Amino acid sequence: MAEEKNFNPQQQEEEEGINLYALIFKYLIYWPWFVASILVCLIGAYVYLRYQTPVYNVKSAVLIKEQDRRRQMNNNAFAAIQDMGMLSMTNNFDNEIHILQSHTMVKKVVSDLELYINHSKERNFAYNQPLYKNEPVKVYMNPEEADKLESVVKIQMNYDTNRQLKIKVEYTKEQEKKEFTATIKQLPTAYPTEIGVLTFTPDTTIVLTEPVSLTATITTPTAATSNYCTNLSVSPTSKTTTIAQINVKNTIKQRGIDFIYRLIEVYNQDANDEKNEVAQKTAEFIEERISIINKELSSTEDDLASFKQRSRLTDLTSDAQMALQETSRYEQQLNANATQINLVQYLQTYINTPANADEVIPANVGLEDQNLANVINQYNAMIVERKRLLRTSSENNPAVINMNSGIEAMRTTVQTTVNSVLRGLQIAQKNLEREVRKYEGRVSNAPTHEKEFISISRQQEIKASLYIMLLQKREENAITLAATASNGRIIENPLAGNAPVAPKKGIFMLVALILGLAIPVIV
Repeated sequence: MAEEKNFNPQQQEEEEGINLYALIFKYLIYWPWFVASILVCLIGAYVYLRYQTPVYNVKSAVLIKEQDRRRQMNNNAFAAIQDMGMLSMTNNFDNEIHILQSHTMVKKVVSDLELYINHSKERNFAYNQPLYKNEPVKVYMNPEEADKLESVVKIQMNYDTNRQLKIKVEYTKEQEKKEFTATIKQLPTAYPTEIGVLTFTPDTTIVLTEPVSLTATITTPTAATSNYCTNLSVSPTSKTTTIAQINVKNTIKQRGIDFIYRLIEVYNQDANDEKNEVAQKTAEFIEERISIINKELSSTEDDLASFKQRSRLTDLTSDAQMALQETSRYEQQLNANATQINLVQYLQTYINTPANADEVIPANVGLEDQNLANVINQYNAMIVERKRLLRTSSENNPAVINMNSGIEAMRTTVQTTVNSVLRGLQIAQKNLEREVRKYEGRVSNAPTHEKEFISISRQQEIKASLYIMLLQKREENAITLAATASNGRIIENPLAGNAPVAPKKGIFMLVALILGLAIPVIV
C-alpha cells in the first residue's frame, strides 16, 4: 500500500525520457560506424545497380475482331453447337487472349526474330550493353539445331579493325563442359561444330576505329520462349470490349516493339489459316477434279473427232437434228443431273476416306441440294471450332469431349444425307434416260453412226458442263481466300516507357540505407 501511495506518473515519464536520451546518446557515440556502414551499403547498392541491365516495358492495344470470326461460320451451325452445350460465346474472347500468349504462338515469334540469340558489347565498370540490329558481328544458329542444345552456348568474340575475328566458345556436350578457340580471317563464314553450324556475319555499315569485345549467348528456342512468356501479359481492357492490352518486358525497347508487331502478324496468320481451311480443302478438291475432268473431256473430244473423221460427218443429218431437238429438254436435265451425281460421288469418296476423318469437307463446289450444303457447313464449323478449342485445352477437356461426340453424330448425318441425295439423283437419272429413249425410238430408222454420234456428243456435253462449272467455282473460292480479313488489329502502336521498370533504383537505395542503419545497431 505504501508503494502505491508513493507512485508518481510524472516521475516515471521523466525517468523514461532520461533513459531514451541515454540510449540515443549511447549510439551517437558510435556515429562514425553508422556513417561508414551507410556509405558502404549505398556504394554496394550503386555498384550492384551499375552492373544490372535495365528492363523496359513495351505496351500496345489490339482489337480482336471476335464478331467477324463468328460470321465466317454458318449461323445454323453455331446454333446447333450452342444447343448441344459445347460452346459459350462469352468465352471466345478469353480463348483468343490465351491463344495470343500461348507457348506455340510465342515460339513462332522467337524463332522468326531469332530471339534465342542475344548479343552484347562488353564494357568496363558497367553492365554489358545489349545489341539488337546493330551488332558488328552477328551470330546465327538455326532453331532446329539450337533446340537440341544441352545448355546455354556462350561465344566471346574479339573483333579488330582488320575484320579479323577471334572466338572462344563454351558449351556443354553429353553433360561435359567444353570449350574451344578459333581465329576467323574471312567473314561471313559458316563454322561447323559438334553442336551445330555457327554462322558469323559482319555488319559492313559499321566502321570500327578500335577493336571491340562482343558476347553472344545461344539458348534453346524453347527456353527463350518460356522467358518471353513470363515477361508477356495480355489482358482485356474492359468487360464490354474485345480490346486486349499487351505488355512485354525487355532489355531493348526496339526488340520489345518488334516482338509485339510480329506476335500480331503470327496470330493473324494462324487465325486466317483456320478460317481458310475449308476454302483450302475446297481448292484442293476442285483442282483434283479439274485435272481428272480435263483428261476425260480431252478423251471424249478425241473420240468425237475420230468418229467424225471415220464417218465423214461435218454436221448432223436432218433426222438426227430432229431427234436432238425433240430430246434437248430431257438431255439438258440429264446433263445437269449427271453433273450433280459426279459431285456427290466425289464428296462421298472424300468423306469415306479414313485420312479425312478429322478434316473439313470441301464446300461451295456447286451442290444444288441446299440441305446437303447446310449439313456440310455445320459439320465444317464444328471441326474448325474443335481445332480452336484444342489450342487452349487438351483432348480430355469436357468441352472437347462433347464436341467430339457432336462431330461424330454430325458426320453420320452428313454421310446419310449424301447417300440419300445420291439415291435421289440416280432415280431421277433413270427417269430422264427413260424419256430420252422414248424419243430416240421415234428415229430408229436413223443411221447407226448418227446414234453413236449423239451418244458421244452427250458425253462430251456432260464433261464440258462439269468442267466449266468447276472453273467457275475455282474462281469463287479464290476470291474467298483473298478476301479473308485479319483477326486482330493494332489500335495502339507498341510504345516503350522512358524509365526502366527494373531494377527499381529507389527501392534498392532505400533498402541499402536501412541496412546501413541496422547493421551497427545489431552489432
